[in-house]
Amino acid sequence: MSAQNTSPQSPARPERSAGRRLIRWLWRVLAATSLVIVLALATVTGLLGTVSGTEWLLTRATNLLNTESRQFSYDRSQGTFLRGLNLQGVRWIDDSMDVRAAQLHSRWNPMTLLEGTFNLESLRLTGLQLTLAESDAPPEPAPPLVLDDILDSFLPLPIAIDIYNARFDGIRIQSGDTSVAINLLAFSAHLQGRQLSIDSLELDSPPAHLEAALNLTLEQPYPVEATAKWHYDEVLLENTQPPSGELTLTGNLDRLQLEHSLRGIASVLSEGEVTLELARFLNAQAEVIDPRVDLEHTLEPMQVPGMDSYDIRALRLRTQGSPDDLGLFAAAQINAEISADVALEADMNVRAYLRGSTLDIDELALRSTNDGRLLIAGEVDWSQGVQVTLDYSITDPTPTSYIASIPESIRLRELASQGSLSLSQAENESLQLQFMMAELSANLNDFDLNGSGGLRFDGDEWHVQDLAIATGENSLRLDARVEPEQSIRATATVDAPSLAAIYPDLDGRLQVDAQVSGTVSEPVIELDASASNVRYGEYLIPEMTITGQNRGGMNEIEMQTGNIRVPVGESVETVESLQLRLRGAPDAHSLLLLVQSSLGSARINADGGTISNGWQGRLLNSEISSEFGSWAQQQSTSIVAQSERVSMAETCWVMRDTRLCLDGELSGGEQLDANARLENYPLSALNLPATERSLQQIGGIELHDESEAERYRLPFSLPPDLALAGRVNVSAQVAGLISSIDQLDIQAEIDASGGSFYFIGQTVPEDLEGADAAAALAEPEVSQFRWPVLTGSARLQNGDWQLDSLLRFTQEDPDSSAVIQGTATTSVGLAADRSLSGNLQLDFDDIAWAAALAPQISEVSGQLTGRMNLQGSMDAPVLVGDIDLTGASVAVPILGIQIAAIDATLSSRDNSLVELNGYAESGAGSLNFGGQLRNPFDERREFSLQVAGSNFTVADLPDIQAAISPEIRLQGNLEGIELSGQLFIPSVDARINTLPESAVDVSSDTIVINQPASGEPVRNAAIADTGLLGNTPVSGEITITLGDDVRISGFGLNAQVSGELDITQRPNATPLTYGELEVVQGSFETYGRVLTIEQGKLLFMGSYDNPAIDIRAVRQVENMRVGVQMNGTIQNIRSDLFSTPSLSDGDILAVMITGRPMSEIGTEQDGNALVGAATSLGINQTQGIVTQIQDQLGLDTLSIDSRGDVSDSSLMLGKYITPRIFVRYAVGLFETESSLAIEYTVNDRVKLEATSGQSQSIDLTYTVEQ
Repeated sequence: MSAQNTSPQSPARPERSAGRRLIRWLWRVLAATSLVIVLALATVTGLLGTVSGTEWLLTRATNLLNTESRQFSYDRSQGTFLRGLNLQGVRWIDDSMDVRAAQLHSRWNPMTLLEGTFNLESLRLTGLQLTLAESDAPPEPAPPLVLDDILDSFLPLPIAIDIYNARFDGIRIQSGDTSVAINLLAFSAHLQGRQLSIDSLELDSPPAHLEAALNLTLEQPYPVEATAKWHYDEVLLENTQPPSGELTLTGNLDRLQLEHSLRGIASVLSEGEVTLELARFLNAQAEVIDPRVDLEHTLEPMQVPGMDSYDIRALRLRTQGSPDDLGLFAAAQINAEISADVALEADMNVRAYLRGSTLDIDELALRSTNDGRLLIAGEVDWSQGVQVTLDYSITDPTPTSYIASIPESIRLRELASQGSLSLSQAENESLQLQFMMAELSANLNDFDLNGSGGLRFDGDEWHVQDLAIATGENSLRLDARVEPEQSIRATATVDAPSLAAIYPDLDGRLQVDAQVSGTVSEPVIELDASASNVRYGEYLIPEMTITGQNRGGMNEIEMQTGNIRVPVGESVETVESLQLRLRGAPDAHSLLLLVQSSLGSARINADGGTISNGWQGRLLNSEISSEFGSWAQQQSTSIVAQSERVSMAETCWVMRDTRLCLDGELSGGEQLDANARLENYPLSALNLPATERSLQQIGGIELHDESEAERYRLPFSLPPDLALAGRVNVSAQVAGLISSIDQLDIQAEIDASGGSFYFIGQTVPEDLEGADAAAALAEPEVSQFRWPVLTGSARLQNGDWQLDSLLRFTQEDPDSSAVIQGTATTSVGLAADRSLSGNLQLDFDDIAWAAALAPQISEVSGQLTGRMNLQGSMDAPVLVGDIDLTGASVAVPILGIQIAAIDATLSSRDNSLVELNGYAESGAGSLNFGGQLRNPFDERREFSLQVAGSNFTVADLPDIQAAISPEIRLQGNLEGIELSGQLFIPSVDARINTLPESAVDVSSDTIVINQPASGEPVRNAAIADTGLLGNTPVSGEITITLGDDVRISGFGLNAQVSGELDITQRPNATPLTYGELEVVQGSFETYGRVLTIEQGKLLFMGSYDNPAIDIRAVRQVENMRVGVQMNGTIQNIRSDLFSTPSLSDGDILAVMITGRPMSEIGTEQDGNALVGAATSLGINQTQGIVTQIQDQLGLDTLSIDSRGDVSDSSLMLGKYITPRIFVRYAVGLFETESSLAIEYTVNDRVKLEATSGQSQSIDLTYTVEQ
């Protein structure tokens, strides 16, 4: 070791020792510093992170906050300052407020500080009560507030602050007698640097609610962007929605751009600028806040709340200025229905200024569309009480244009008026009111109208001041005062010698002199009024007088008139006398009304008097007699009419065995309780007297005695041939609020059990059928149906309706001892939400009663049963159930058929489908039918019907028998109908012996432009703009096939026809028909000669009423074969003659008709036959043939005269006996009429003609040449 110590390196040792000392010193400093830090952290953690440390800090903080003028305390604490703190029972008291909170909860995350952000995760305050102290002492002056200095003292913060969930529940603020409750105040906010963002702010203070967001820069001028939505739960005005709105703000606290949208009470959009200078005020740059606005408000068209007949179609309001001088400028369009007859359309303009407690109205103008104008100007001041001073002026050239119902005969023009209105009421003083109409002028029915007057109230006295109106010779004057202690002084005079000047439709004279004195409760009336020759249209009052006198302290007013002419329907009735007498004082008087007229008489007697807020009296007796019955009141009854109550005790009127009773009470203007009963009313009152007489004559049926028949009648009646017998009882009760039917409780019951229904129909004798049966339908027969039970009831309760009915009826069969019975019950419920429930049940042993519904049918039998359940709602009802008709039959005498074995079922399972299926037999054939109706209660409803059958007889008359075998499908909807399928006609045997009147048709090119509602339709004529089924488009394709047994005979034709037609129908177009009908075999007889039809075809190439024809008819006479070939169309037939061997046309026709050639014809009868044949067959060579016949017979003239209708055509034959005498003979081709005429020519100008036929005449003709 010693060697080592003496080594050469030993001199460096002192330097190494100094470095070690430095390291040891640094280590000790670091250790001491770390210890201090650890001790500091341990101390902070002990204070902030432990409960005891937190409580110690809270105690120290409480001691620092508490002074003599303020006090802070809490009941209990939980948590720590490091993670979150909960305080319960928190209280702060100082001179200005008392703040208490049930609980304060906070939670934060200190670790986020390492990221430069302080996150307040939760802050909740519940049960906050803030009581503000009231003080009369003025606040002590405070140094000016400079917000920027305050903000600069701590902003920008070195860290960001996030508040995620701040929530204050149950806040209550009390200041004196004012209390504000806030259920919830919640927000989330972020502060970074000088930028404050409130992402969501929610305020719930029922009935108001607010949601908002805000971005604010905390540096002058404090730029801001904010949005807010609010709504109010309560309805502020009737018939409106609760108000709500949306607000957008941009700009800064000195000047803001505002946009606000209001909904609910009205739809208003407000836009503009609000100048506050708030930033300057908060920084001591302005002494006061001086807000100024420049806003424009636009109102969407709306009805004025609570006034449905008033519409504001457009309104724009501009507000400019400050609260001390705010200008209001408005323009609006108003549509007002003041009443059912008075309507006004006007533009409104307002220019006014609000200056403190004064509103200066420079102009309020209403200008109508007819140049009418109302101008109002003045001042409203409410600084000391209320004072209103307004001047008005009205000008309108056509004031009656606003009144829809005013008669055209009243012409009021050039209306003008000026005046003023003043109203004032100081505090604790009475109202002062004065209205002065300084001028009123107009032109009424070409007479000048002038007027003036006023109304004044000085707090004690009302005074109508010198009201005077005059037009033409007519004048009205009125002066009235109601003085203190309710004394009255009033005089009125009316002198109208020409009522037509007031109302041109009214004529006559009226004079009135009236004076009223005394008091309101005991007036003294002196009245003298008369009218003479008062006429209004067909109404006429020759004389009427009204007198009023005070006799022995009792006022007596009496009106008398008579011989009044009153138009009723198409007749004029007369009121022979009418007398109304009112006697007594307001608190005790009587009334008597007597009426005697050609319609009946009435007497009403009542007494009563005024009571508090109304009138109370008795209806002593009343009688009404007319041709509809005589009703008399059974007993006196009381009547009360007050502002809050109107009632009538039960009052009954009787007419023989019938009673009608009424009673009711209306309370509070809304609550109604009423009852009505009609007992033992005869159903025969609905019958026509003529029908009852027919029942007595035909069946010996007496419904009642003659005196009762004349006593019970109604102004309306059943149709002829229908009658009722029996009695009906009706009762009804109504209770609830009349403001809404849903709040009423209504119950009604009807009972008409034990009645009968009579029907005078027509029957067919059993030994007649076919045409004879149709002619015998005039024989009347009485059918009677009895119903032992017929009841019904209706009930409305809580907005729900329940309707029920029950019908049971019987009918005796005169041919057997059987009794037909039937039952029908219904039960329907309609709930307040419009939902439906109920059912219908039918159970009829026989439906013979159906014959009463259609006189064309008879011998109806069968059973009808069914049950239908009603579900769904009024908007979408659902019917579920079945109605079955079984074993039914019906005779159709007009067709000579009996349809038997009828079975049909109508069924429904939901509201989307109703199905019909059925079967029927007629003759040797049968028919099946089925159909569907989809969506029956919807506009999209559509239907389909299928009919299939075989050899179903549709006619069985002596003149025609026919059967069909259809296979047809019909479907459609509201847009159109489509028909398709096949119709096979296996057999027809038609024998046509006569032609109906319609055999001569209207030209097919006829178009009816306007068909009168009461006029008969024109056959074969088209209706302009109308399709096959009126306005319903029809389309489809159907094939008609004739069978092997289709035969037609008549008018010489006897043919068997076969073929097939295809008929196509397009919407609103003429049907197109294609196909061919062929005469299989047949013959045609004319003029006693029979032609054999060798070939006969009808070719349809589109037109259904004008087919092409190809017919060849021949006759064999010895060795000659002659015939006619017809071609062309039905409406344009071309005929050609042919023969073997070849003959002339005249010989062919002569052989065809007479069996001999033309040269062998020698009689006029044969000649007539040839001409008629040539004309009727439409032969092209007619003129040549007629010439040959004329030469053969030696006639001078031979022609066909077809003047007028074709049926009037006649054959004309003429021969000159001498050069001046001409004999003419005419014989009808279609009518068995003939005439003989002789013409004698005197000279070139004079001709004498004598005619003898259906009528005789002699004519002298003189000719003048010009």
